[in-house]
Amino acid sequence: MSSKITLRSYSRSSNGHSHSHHQVLLPTRGYIDLTLDGEAASVSYGDCVVILSGCYHEFRAREDFRFLVIDVEQLPSALLTLDYPILSLDEATHQYVSFIEKQLEQNVEAELEESMLTLLFELLSRQCSVGKIDSRIKKVVQYINQDIAANYTIEELAKVACLSSTQFKYLFSKDVQLTPLKYLTKLRMEKARTLLTNTDMPVSRIAEEVGFSNPSSFTRSFNGYFGLPPKSYRTHE
Repeated sequence: MSSKITLRSYSRSSNGHSHSHHQVLLPTRGYIDLTLDGEAASVSYGDCVVILSGCYHEFRAREDFRFLVIDVEQLPSALLTLDYPILSLDEATHQYVSFIEKQLEQNVEAELEESMLTLLFELLSRQCSVGKIDSRIKKVVQYINQDIAANYTIEELAKVACLSSTQFKYLFSKDVQLTPLKYLTKLRMEKARTLLTNTDMPVSRIAEEVGFSNPSSFTRSFNGYFGLPPKSYRTHE
């Protein structure tokens, strides 16, 4: 099978299958609820999910949501060896995914499609690297990114790193340039901003997606981080 990039939509009813090729899915509008080999996940705009060949997956999404889907026989090694199949994309990669989406609205020649795919995989591979940091801290960063909505404690994260709380806080701040809780806040706020800007998801749902059970608390945190409450930020954008 040759490389192929398509724009797709799905249905609200759950469907499931596995296939002999790899698949990379990037929401361009909305979100999709997935089960990957029995493990549930929700993937929204700003995320990328890598579904390896043979992985049984179930999926459902609103019919008006759209997804960039890539079916390939081969993937870069960085994407084949992920500890967790869902990546959070940086702003540059967001912009490139939007570029690909625009190109696909026209007829794309095979040579251009291959060039777009090569650069996209390079960008995605870079997302896999946390940088030159202590392997124990990298493990914690990956652990946090698996579920940014969870309420972590320093003690829990230190245990993941096999460090004392004091050692963990020092090493994390040194390598990541943020305290663990500020790093988590950064992930949550950036994900919330992406969802506000690129989806029509209700603010209450966005709050839940990024770990706030109380919408008012989310609004205060978002306003404190960006200087505008969520609804005003969406209108402003």
